[in-house]
Amino acid sequence: MQPQDFDRIVSPVSVAHFSQYKLSRLLLKHLEKLDFCTMNSEKCEHVSIGERKIFMGHECIAINDAEHGVSVTASFLTEGKYIKRDIQCHFLVGTDGAGSTVRKSLGINMRGEKDLQNLVSVHFQSQELGKYLIKERPGMLFFIFNKDAIGVLVAHDLKQGEFVLQVPFYPPQQKLEDFSCEMCKRLIFKLIGQELADVNVMDIKPWVMHAEVAEKFLSRNNRIILAGDAAHRFPPAGGFGMNTGIQDAQNLAWKLASVIKGISPISILTSYELERSQIAQFNTALSVQNFKAAMRVPAALGLDPTIANAVHRALNNTVGSVLPSGLQRTILDGIFSIGRAQLSDFVLNENNPLGSARLAKLRQIFEGGQSLQLQFPAEDLGFSYQKGALVSEDFSGLNAHEAPSGRRRDYIPCSEPGSRLPHMNLKLLSNPSSKEIFSTLDLVSGDKVEFVLIIAPLEESYYLARAAIEVANNFEVPLKVCVIWPKESINGTGRSEAALTPSKFFEVVEVKSSSDSPSWWDICQMTDRGAILVRPDEHIAWRIKSRIADPIMEMEKVLHIVTGVDCI
Repeated sequence: MQPQDFDRIVSPVSVAHFSQYKLSRLLLKHLEKLDFCTMNSEKCEHVSIGERKIFMGHECIAINDAEHGVSVTASFLTEGKYIKRDIQCHFLVGTDGAGSTVRKSLGINMRGEKDLQNLVSVHFQSQELGKYLIKERPGMLFFIFNKDAIGVLVAHDLKQGEFVLQVPFYPPQQKLEDFSCEMCKRLIFKLIGQELADVNVMDIKPWVMHAEVAEKFLSRNNRIILAGDAAHRFPPAGGFGMNTGIQDAQNLAWKLASVIKGISPISILTSYELERSQIAQFNTALSVQNFKAAMRVPAALGLDPTIANAVHRALNNTVGSVLPSGLQRTILDGIFSIGRAQLSDFVLNENNPLGSARLAKLRQIFEGGQSLQLQFPAEDLGFSYQKGALVSEDFSGLNAHEAPSGRRRDYIPCSEPGSRLPHMNLKLLSNPSSKEIFSTLDLVSGDKVEFVLIIAPLEESYYLARAAIEVANNFEVPLKVCVIWPKESINGTGRSEAALTPSKFFEVVEVKSSSDSPSWWDICQMTDRGAILVRPDEHIAWRIKSRIADPIMEMEKVLHIVTGVDCI
């Protein structure tokens, strides 16, 4: 499946490379449209905490229990001095990154593989480089190996000439001060193979690659919650870090809102950890496999990273640690020079038996698809929850307890509980002249806690829908009904109005790309006698494939399991 296929088959949008800082900008713009006010730290000292305020530049430095929630002490810099502010809150969500202060304050440990690699990240701009790559070598990720330098170049925006360069870093023999702006420019020139006139180095940061998941995501009676990199940290290739973090937020948002609005008890938050922890563990294992696959290429070229890392550990932890620091650095530089020499034309050519064998190995890796994978449709779209705020069935979808294969698998839409709602194009029947087409995923309201019951226009389905509406009203759980009509038969639409008025419902009709395209119920691998209940995070909470003897009793059981609410 190619990126352009996504909008035709499994998603209303195409796959894309989208960096985190761009997402942050979009989120802030959207919050401003919702009348949120963003406050910079310089203006925060005399501003009281209130609703719809975003305080920038604050750092959590202490967490304490409060009578009905959490007390947080935060510090911020204003006019050259640090000011402390105490904040009383019902909930604290720690999304403060891989080195999370919130997580450390709670004493929550990380489990997995630590210290896979130390790196320095160089954020820079060069429109000259961007224009060259657009013309000659368009791409998003460039692994560069030559006799002068080694690095990974990430193209965040070729048109704007925005890049991040990742280079191996071996402290304490190497120091961050060694990576000055001028040194980083020279490194960029060595990797590119020519000097660039417009390189602007904007930021230089060290970081450590880990593959770990927090031992728990909840603390202090579910009042403190970890999400994103604070809860899990992966090797970056494949986009698992931000994708998994966004999934965390989507899963948590409706549950937290449900508690705050008084719909669900606080115990529903337990399902957040239950559902998201298994996905994080699966993605951790997969990201490690993907990282190791990426290392097959330099290893085939005679640049096995495990050798450099082993020498580095020996210098730091064993007999090498007693050597003078200058000698340690000389040894390390010598190892690097020997490694890069393997990339010289003298070694790496078809006439050299060693070079010929290495080039053959390289071709085998690429032709066999054994190198780095960048797209994981089955994992990005096909991840499914097995237990939590859902009514489980015998599971046959992507099993997060199975070891990941590390190889690309296509996403197959599925309607089993826990799965993401499949995509299909639809049109509103209430406005037949409109050409507007939307996705089944758009049936879910992104700005409120509201469940969606999807049915076909059948009498028994209307009967089930009326029961679901009655139970939802008793439970005080917002619910709307969507009637999906087949493209071939939209006569008699008045039946829905007669059966469901005055309840909240709407009718849509399938939009097929061709006459032999599958129907909605075919995509779901169900008949139209079934029904699907969708959660506010677009995941399926429950489904039924045939008629129910007692719809009221069934829906009471379902809504109790999914929302934690007892019948009022």
